[in-house]
Amino acid sequence: MFQDLRFGLKLLWKEKAFTITALLTLALCIGANTAIFTVLNAVILNPLPFPQPDRLATMYNVYPGVIKSQGRGSNSVPDYFDRRELTAVFDSVALTRNSGFDMGSEGSPVRVDGEAVTPSYFKVLRANPALGRAFTEDDAVFQKDHFAILSYGLWKDAYARDPHILGKDIRLSGTPYQIVGVMPEGFADPRTEARLWVPLTFAPRQTTDDARHSNSWDMIARLQPGVTIAAAQQRIDALNKFQIERSGKFRKLLEDAKFGTRVLGLKDEMVESIRPTLYLLQAAVIFVLLIGCVNVANLMLVRSNIRMKELAIRFSLGAGRLRLGGQLLIESLALALLGGAFGTATGFAGIRLLAWLGTKDLPRGETIQMDGQVLAFSAALAILTGLVFGSVPVYHLFRRDLNEVFRSNERTGTTEKRALWTRSALVVCQVSLAFVLLIGAGLLTLSFWRLLSVNPGFHPERVQTAQFSLPRSRYANDAQARTFISGLLDAVCAIPGVTHAGATTLLPFGGNNNDSVISIVGYNLAPGELPPVPLWNQVDSGYFQTLGIPLLQGRAFTAADGADAPKVVVIDQFLARKYWPKSSPLGAQIRLGIEPESPTHTIVGVVGSVQAADLSDQNPMGQVYFDYRQMVPRRMHLVVKTAGDDTQVTAAVRSELLRADPELPLFDVKTMPDRVSRSTRERRASMVICLVFAALALTLSAIGIYGVLAYTVTQRTREFGIRVALGASARDVVGMVIFHGVRLAAIGLAIGVAGAFALTRLMTGLLFDVKPTDPAVFALVAGALMLVACIASLIPSVRAIRIRPAIALRYE
Repeated sequence: MFQDLRFGLKLLWKEKAFTITALLTLALCIGANTAIFTVLNAVILNPLPFPQPDRLATMYNVYPGVIKSQGRGSNSVPDYFDRRELTAVFDSVALTRNSGFDMGSEGSPVRVDGEAVTPSYFKVLRANPALGRAFTEDDAVFQKDHFAILSYGLWKDAYARDPHILGKDIRLSGTPYQIVGVMPEGFADPRTEARLWVPLTFAPRQTTDDARHSNSWDMIARLQPGVTIAAAQQRIDALNKFQIERSGKFRKLLEDAKFGTRVLGLKDEMVESIRPTLYLLQAAVIFVLLIGCVNVANLMLVRSNIRMKELAIRFSLGAGRLRLGGQLLIESLALALLGGAFGTATGFAGIRLLAWLGTKDLPRGETIQMDGQVLAFSAALAILTGLVFGSVPVYHLFRRDLNEVFRSNERTGTTEKRALWTRSALVVCQVSLAFVLLIGAGLLTLSFWRLLSVNPGFHPERVQTAQFSLPRSRYANDAQARTFISGLLDAVCAIPGVTHAGATTLLPFGGNNNDSVISIVGYNLAPGELPPVPLWNQVDSGYFQTLGIPLLQGRAFTAADGADAPKVVVIDQFLARKYWPKSSPLGAQIRLGIEPESPTHTIVGVVGSVQAADLSDQNPMGQVYFDYRQMVPRRMHLVVKTAGDDTQVTAAVRSELLRADPELPLFDVKTMPDRVSRSTRERRASMVICLVFAALALTLSAIGIYGVLAYTVTQRTREFGIRVALGASARDVVGMVIFHGVRLAAIGLAIGVAGAFALTRLMTGLLFDVKPTDPAVFALVAGALMLVACIASLIPSVRAIRIRPAIALRYE
């Protein structure tokens, strides 16, 4: 074997043109597979970094019968106690809620991501602090819960790894919290970016049945040994059925809403949305690899035919076919391993490119890096690739009568009809694979283009956004919060370069939402119809003008709509059309809830509908807008329309916030166009990557067609010379060569169409407003492939018409 390897490497060094071409092809194909597998491995295949991660589960409530017919919900506090105490399938259950805290001294505050958790949280994850202790039930007493556990990173950055940190206070949003623990280095909740944890406690009213569907918390659990997700789902379904039966007057409403709970593995829930995209990209690069294997197999086949006399001599001197086949296979494996080494380096560069496209924003995206598993995959892929393309010349070696090589009149460099047929079949395979890949890229491109053409319902241009949060420790009542927000908005509006400014609790594409049920006074629900569950948004009077949301009927909020004025709301066009299709909703009243004693608000205006979270959302819920002075929030987004330098305006807004309260940081600062762009990043990345792979596949297919025709011209040199001598025109010769190439492409297209019809149906969930069998995309891709085939056929045809008959007739 080492002798064959040494000889094969010498030949590869000698045949530099062949070696460079093959290595470049393999490096690109294996590198692309390595890069995508690195992402797939980190995000989906690797287990979560906790003991027995397969026993970790999550749960959330769903109401498929409501307008919000899809998506992830949350859980209520009574759900937590029921699932913890009334089931035997969980070892432990925990509630969590993302939170943020203000830290730092006056004049230089910072925002730190945190998480409020029940004491059982660390038991579920089987995680213990490196310093101090975890939370106990005594720490989670309502209004006596001021304890904190720091992440290793926060301990290092804020306290320089002070070993005496335990027992000291940390000031969070104006309230002192006693530090009781520090988590070990490397511990992180993969669902969040939390850098500290505080106890999650509940007011007495939150634990009653009245709060059973007040869903505001995430839930994780650890299954008992031997319990499956399916068994846990059955037990939760039975518990929900019991709770629905004892719901009294709400029973029918819950049944019509099809209330249920979804139980699934924690990792599965995290990667559920991205899994189809990553599998699609991995399938795409496998197609590219197959096309690359076909190209290298064609090169190897030509090379083995050129060496056929050498192999025949070896055979006549006593070497068996197995020995000769082993020699060819060893050479192929050596070439593949070299290609794998270059491919690994190419894959490393590809990971950098994918990071630029946004892989860091994926679940567990911070763990994406090459490791032993990725290197093993790359090596295995290289070996498998070498076996695949190396088997083609070996197959022909075993099919050929080597004794006839000496009796043949063929020139050493020519191929037999059988070999030419094989090479043509491989090119057909290339074209069909490239067609499927190009169709996928074309569908994603058309889908993305149509997504970008969706009107979001507002004008994001030159709008800056940022958040601020008012801690209840310093803004205990609504009057204080109302005064602060009003004064801050006045100060921001006065900043030079600001044309409009407003505030909102639900920013489009801001990553937050708040939906709740309302009822319409005087509107009788049809049998089986559920009350609306729109998004609730608290805004000021300048919000609509700042974002350019059109006022369609009535009025927006005015200075007269203060805290003591009659309660009013503005609704969006979706709700107006759905519930007042033939009349005006102005003057109608909505009730905040379904109880007769719930407070009512009068509708004073209708504005245009806004895409709240995703341009592809086809199931709008509607929005109800409240004046922030009548429903005072503690956390809001500022929206600022600028006419000049955005950077200077943002700095001025931060200064005004610090002037109003030196302990309040401005955080989550982004432009509105950036927020809209981020919402499409996943689709954009998939499209760009598929386009790159499709371009590579198209190039390899063109090279394959060119290679077959070039060697066909070489084989038929004598024939073309005779034809020209007998009067054939250049057009006739060119037509023969191009027809051969177009025929191969047409056969490949026919096979590719059948494959594309079957495979693109799997992409339905990734497409927006595009059918997986869109005829325009199929026609455009087919035309592009045929054009490329014609161009690839043109160069060999030009060589054919340049053949001089006198030389061709002497051609062996």
